[in-house]
Amino acid sequence: MRVDGRATSLAVANFLTALAATLVFKAALFEYAASGAEGATSALLIWPRILLCLGWDVLSAAIVAAIATLVAAPLPFRLPGLAVAWSMAAQAIYAAFLLVSYHVALVVGAPLDKAAIDLLFLYNATPGRSGTPMTDSVAPYLTPTFRIEAIVVVVLAPALLVWLLRRHDVDRVVGRRTVVALCTFVLLTLFAVPGLANGLLAVHTFGLERSPLTMLAASYLRGPLRALRRGDPVPADPYCFDLGSPVPVDGGNPLVTAAPGKTSLLLVILESISARSLAASAGAPTPMPFLEEIGRSSRGVRFENHYTHWAQTMKAAFSIWCSELPHPDYPPITYVNPAIPCVSLTEALKAAGYDTALLTSADFAFDRQIRFLRHRRIDFMADRNDMPGREGAWENAWGLDERVTVRATLDWIARQRREHPERPFFAAYNMAAGHHPFEYPGSPSERWLDRDAETAAQRATFRFVDDRIRDLVAGLTRQNLLDSTLIAIASDHGPGSGRAGMGRIRDASIYEGSVHVPLVVTGPQLAGAAGAVTLPTGHIDIAPTLLGLLGIEPPATMKGRDLTRGRAPRVVIFATRPPLSQVGVRAGRWKLVHWGETGVNELFDVEHDPDERADVSSSHQALATTLEAIGKRWQAHSRYLIENYAEVLSTSGRRCSATAP
Repeated sequence: MRVDGRATSLAVANFLTALAATLVFKAALFEYAASGAEGATSALLIWPRILLCLGWDVLSAAIVAAIATLVAAPLPFRLPGLAVAWSMAAQAIYAAFLLVSYHVALVVGAPLDKAAIDLLFLYNATPGRSGTPMTDSVAPYLTPTFRIEAIVVVVLAPALLVWLLRRHDVDRVVGRRTVVALCTFVLLTLFAVPGLANGLLAVHTFGLERSPLTMLAASYLRGPLRALRRGDPVPADPYCFDLGSPVPVDGGNPLVTAAPGKTSLLLVILESISARSLAASAGAPTPMPFLEEIGRSSRGVRFENHYTHWAQTMKAAFSIWCSELPHPDYPPITYVNPAIPCVSLTEALKAAGYDTALLTSADFAFDRQIRFLRHRRIDFMADRNDMPGREGAWENAWGLDERVTVRATLDWIARQRREHPERPFFAAYNMAAGHHPFEYPGSPSERWLDRDAETAAQRATFRFVDDRIRDLVAGLTRQNLLDSTLIAIASDHGPGSGRAGMGRIRDASIYEGSVHVPLVVTGPQLAGAAGAVTLPTGHIDIAPTLLGLLGIEPPATMKGRDLTRGRAPRVVIFATRPPLSQVGVRAGRWKLVHWGETGVNELFDVEHDPDERADVSSSHQALATTLEAIGKRWQAHSRYLIENYAEVLSTSGRRCSATAP
């Protein structure tokens, strides 16, 4: 065989070996995804998507083959045995890397990238931890099973390479048809997956299109390349972002007169309910009178200008749990950095001696929420698939009968009080009712073709949701717990909607109908502090404020305000995904909506124009430019922080001045 023939055979054998190893890794991840380990998902729905998820694997195999062949290429003529030995070693290393990546994906929720390496191997950044980071991180995973798996893969990969090299036709295996097929897989992953995920079909791949090698390289190159392309430098302060308002912010805050005290806590997170959709209108009272009654009670506080930072479930949940602004790009935290070492509300409460539970009528498989939640010290978790009492219950595509989840929540509270009466409880209840198509037990199942019919169905669903809040409060009353429980009720985001004159937008925007949401708090701490918080607030303020009301110091990682301490007024940030690609800033009475893809700015005076009908950006250009600059600085800051959180926390982490006591 000629020298160039040997080199070609070696290159093809290296590519096929690396591709085979990568496909085994991908098949294992698909098997894990279909197993229900991250929430019940039909394997029938998962497996066909593998055709969309192979492009980066093909490129990974090509990279491995290129590296192995470039080093070995000069060797076959004089030292053919050494060339094969080097290729065998490269394949063994790559196979071991894939094995480690697989286990990291199961533990952290993503393949081995910079964020995972920072968290697991290099930085001991989690507050309260001690010990050697490398030992603490690696030792628990070096089990006998892992060692056996490692031996198997480092033997099988080189063996496959040798077997392929012994085939005389190996250089003809990758012919024209094979190249076309492989290129098709690459194009599907690079172009079809983003389009399908953001399009009408909403075909999500749960991050399974990612390949460990390309993802690892991209995670280290992303920052420098972005800085070169956009001119975004590393933030001067990569940990704290200045949310100070450039204009005066007026508003009341009765929470400064609250009497903090350690009680139990119940957090109810509503689904897709905006403040606008609860407003009474001519001839139609509010569809949620009990929620309004709580907010106007003698120990209730309602937040009249409260916002979600992103009108999407897991993005909003991240801000609620960790009091941190979300990553400015579309993927939620469960795909970007699921094991991010922010100290969540549940972790702070667990450290303060609370028993913790999270029950949701929805599915933890949605947005792969379990990747984030499994790291949050939650004692008991249940979703629609394992909720106690779910057998035979009504359900639709979005979730389980809320009455089942209410009973399960109250039962867990009763059990906790029996078994651990000396410890307070924290129970979080995530609803699913409220999401389009507005169904609940006994409701007609239709697809609404006109606004009036859809609005009627929506309001009827909200009345059903309101009755479940009433059931929760009645259940606490029966257990004699109402006077020893702080209750907070918030919506994750509003329904996808535009502003007046835009027609019906189903996708999430940052107009008031999507981001202005209800938040009501009631409890014994507020007996002398009832009223309305009229300052603009955001989801990042929820956790530190609840902890403040309980008399617990918020963790240093929380970036929101403890409103019991009368924080200085700040701006509120919003953003949303393509195709709208909007970034917004509310500063006092003013709200900027910046369209990222066109560069268009809209500016509204939402105190006097709550429906956002009059764009006044042309007459307030300086203010619009100032707010746009805040939004751009936030994008660069949050992107760098979330992607490098463990490193930044280790080197720059502290209590930010805006949240300091």
